[in-house]
Amino acid sequence: MISIPRPQFVALVPGELTWHSPLKVRADEGLREVVEMFSEMVLSNIGWDLQWVDEGDDADIDLSLDATRGPESFALRVAQRAEVSVSDAAGAWYALQYLRNGCPPSTFGPHSSLAAWSVPCGNIVDSPRFAWRGVHLDVSRHFFSVSDVIRLMDLMSLHRLNHLHLHLNDDQGWRVEVPSWPRLTDIGSRRRSSPVGHESEGRDDGVAHEGFYSLSDIARLRVHAERRFITLVPEIDLPGHAQAALAAYPQFSNVSEPLEVWTRWGISENVLAASEEALEFAESVVCEVADLFPGSPFHIGGDECPTTQWETSEAAREEMKRRGMSDPRELQGLFTERLARALRERGHDVLAWDEVLDATVPEGTTIVAWRDEEKGVEAAQRGYDVVMAPMQWVYFDWLNSASPEEPVAIAPPPAVSSLRHVYDYSVVPEDMTEEMVGHVRGSQAQLWTEYIATRDHLDYMAFPRLCAFAEVVWGTAGSFEDFRRRLEIHVERLRALGVSFRPLDQET
Repeated sequence: MISIPRPQFVALVPGELTWHSPLKVRADEGLREVVEMFSEMVLSNIGWDLQWVDEGDDADIDLSLDATRGPESFALRVAQRAEVSVSDAAGAWYALQYLRNGCPPSTFGPHSSLAAWSVPCGNIVDSPRFAWRGVHLDVSRHFFSVSDVIRLMDLMSLHRLNHLHLHLNDDQGWRVEVPSWPRLTDIGSRRRSSPVGHESEGRDDGVAHEGFYSLSDIARLRVHAERRFITLVPEIDLPGHAQAALAAYPQFSNVSEPLEVWTRWGISENVLAASEEALEFAESVVCEVADLFPGSPFHIGGDECPTTQWETSEAAREEMKRRGMSDPRELQGLFTERLARALRERGHDVLAWDEVLDATVPEGTTIVAWRDEEKGVEAAQRGYDVVMAPMQWVYFDWLNSASPEEPVAIAPPPAVSSLRHVYDYSVVPEDMTEEMVGHVRGSQAQLWTEYIATRDHLDYMAFPRLCAFAEVVWGTAGSFEDFRRRLEIHVERLRALGVSFRPLDQET
C-alpha cells in the first residue's frame, strides 16, 4: 500500500482484508469524533455509510487508546479486522489516513464510488521523528482566501504536516482585522499595483490587490485547523516590514511625508520609529492578534529590519543614548523583547527569525533558522530551540529546476530546489551534538508569494516538493528511487483532489 510519508515500520504478510459498505467501526470514547470526521471527509465521497458497533461485535476497524505510545503515533494490525492502537486523536487520524491509501487514487476526489475497499494484511507501527512539521504561507504579498487556506490545510493533513505559519503582514499588505486599529485593514490591506514579471524588470500591472481575514474568518480557520490536527502559527513582523502599517498610521513613522502600501517587492526602508509610542502600538497590535489564536505559538518576525532611518533620526539617537546603545541594530531588540514578554504573559510560545541572534534574544524564544543551517546550529549551541527552515533546501519560492521553461521565481539559477534536492535534505545537520539535536523541534517549508499569485501556481510550487519534505520531516526518507516510484502513484491522488502539481519528469 503506497503511503507518503512512508511509515516507520511495515511488515506485510500474504492476504488482504476487504470491506464493503457499511464500514463497521468500534472506537474508544475519546476517538469517536475523529472517526466521524474521517467518515465525513472520505466515506461520503465514495458513497459508503458508517455503522458503529459495540465491544465484542464484529468490526472492520477497532480503535483503542494506548497512553504508553508517543504523541501522534499508531500501531495497526490488519488480519480478520484492522486493529488500531493509538496515542491520541491525531494518531487515530493518521492511522485512518493510512488505511485510506487502500482506496484507488481516483476515490480521493469528490463524488467517486467504490464497491470494495481492500488493505493488505500485516503490521504497521508509525510515529513522527519531529513534532514540528510545518508549512509557511505568505498571505501578505498575495492574499489567499479562507477556502484556499482550508484546502491547503487538507493537503497538509494528507501528508501529516501539522503547523501552518501564516505571514500576516508586510510592506505590501496587512491581512488580519485588528478592531482597535481599523485603518490597518481599511488602508493597509489594499495596494494599488503589483510588479509584473520579475521585480528587476520594473513593470507594474496597475491592478489593485487587496484582502484580509476578518475575525469570523480567523475563527473558521482555527476550527478547521483543529479538526485536521494542525496548529496555526500567526506572524506579525515588526518593526521592519511595516510600510503597510505606516500607510495606515503614519504617526509611528520616521518620516513626515505620507506613505502608501508598498507596490514593490523586496524590503522597504520605512520602519517603525524607535519611540515609546511606536512600541506601545506594536505591543497592542500583536497582543490583539494573538488573542485571536489562543494558545498558539506566535511568530514576531524580527528579520531584515533596515536601520537607515534610525541612523539619521534624532529621536532614535536620543533613545540609543538614553539606553546606552552604540549600534542602531540594538533598537530592534527593544521591539523583540517587548513583544516577546507580552506574548509569554498571555501564554504563547514565541518564535522569531534567526536575525534576532545578532542581538539579545529573549529567554525562551524559538529560532526559525532560514539564512542557512549554521544559524540553526548556532541557536541550538546557545541553548535555544530551533525550527529549521534553511532557504537553500526548503524555500519553495525557489525554482523547481534550472529550465528556462519554469515560471518566474524569486531568483534565477543557481537558486534551484529540485524535488531530489528537497528529498536529500536532513533536518539535523551533521555537526550537531546530541545535546544540540535535543533543541531541534522540526522543520518547515516556506512559500513566499511575491511571485505566486494564484492557487494553481501555489500548487505548482508546493507539489510534489511538499510530498518529499513531508517524508523527510516525518523521519522516514530513504532511497529517492523508491520515493519516486511511490510518488508516481501518489500524484494521481493529488490529481483527483484537483491539485495543479508540477508534472514529474526524468530529472525528478
